[in-house]
Amino acid sequence: MNTYTFRRREFIKYGLISSLFLLSGCSTYQKKLALRGISDTFPSEFVNSLSTGWEFFPIKDIELKTFSYNSTLQEKTDLLVLNDGWIYDLSINSLREIRADKIRKNFSKQANSFLYGLGDDYKKKVLPLAVSPWVILFRNEDSLALKNKNSWEVIFSSSLANQIVFPNSPYLLISIAEKIDLVNDFSKIKSYAKTFDDRNALNWVVSGRANAAVLPFSSCVDSLIKDPRLSVLLPQEGSPLNWTVLASPSLSPEYFPTDWFNNLWGDSSLSRVISKGFLPPTDLSDLRRKNINVPQKYKSIFLPEESVWNKCWSLPKLSLESKKDLALNWNNS
Repeated sequence: MNTYTFRRREFIKYGLISSLFLLSGCSTYQKKLALRGISDTFPSEFVNSLSTGWEFFPIKDIELKTFSYNSTLQEKTDLLVLNDGWIYDLSINSLREIRADKIRKNFSKQANSFLYGLGDDYKKKVLPLAVSPWVILFRNEDSLALKNKNSWEVIFSSSLANQIVFPNSPYLLISIAEKIDLVNDFSKIKSYAKTFDDRNALNWVVSGRANAAVLPFSSCVDSLIKDPRLSVLLPQEGSPLNWTVLASPSLSPEYFPTDWFNNLWGDSSLSRVISKGFLPPTDLSDLRRKNINVPQKYKSIFLPEESVWNKCWSLPKLSLESKKDLALNWNNS
């Protein structure tokens, strides 16, 4: 009887211990911090350098067709990585201020100009992670009769009529048009468009269904290096900038992972990240003095000359009235 009681007690004891281990494991897992974002739209090194306390949850492309970024915040999200075009899809009240003064004080003029353009509500709640210029990607450039090959005006070459894929962003296209003094009449851009499709722009060109496309440099680097039929142009007038940014939901209790950010742009990964078409939000002058391993043919795009980089621009937030005027001008052209 005593033996039975002893065994029964031991069984219960070990069962309780096992349960505590399981609960401890679940508790540890639940405490992992969640980073969310769309894969391939930001440097993969940022995810690869995740500490053990973080876990990356990709936002599938298909979700963006029916759900907004804001909907992802209904799930546990400690940090969100996204492109600047989606910032205003996030309710300002859903975000908290990112306190990273040591990082912010090293930002370049371009990064500070971008933040200033967001307005006071967003500029303290968004942190630039990386940036890439919009460029023009060509297929079989030598066979095309191109005029003004160093300018945005090249898009009006006869060989690109109905053969160029533009981003589905009137705001971005109007900003480019203004750089080449094409104001208030945007019918010319429309007449040269094959389609407006930023999500599939690369595929249009690689497949041969279009001769050119306007897209962020980072989104076409891999194909550019592998496919000799492709070439790329960063116009001398400068270019719109495509920013990758970080935002933190207001309910997240965690501080911003400054070391994680610094590791991305540290010496061990700097060259790899730049070779993927991304640049840091800090001054580029120091980078040009470093041994960054990029194809010599496109070095002036991977590491733009200061004279061109200083002409690049970010798209500031539009007021409701400005949005209406822009839409009216675009639709009536």
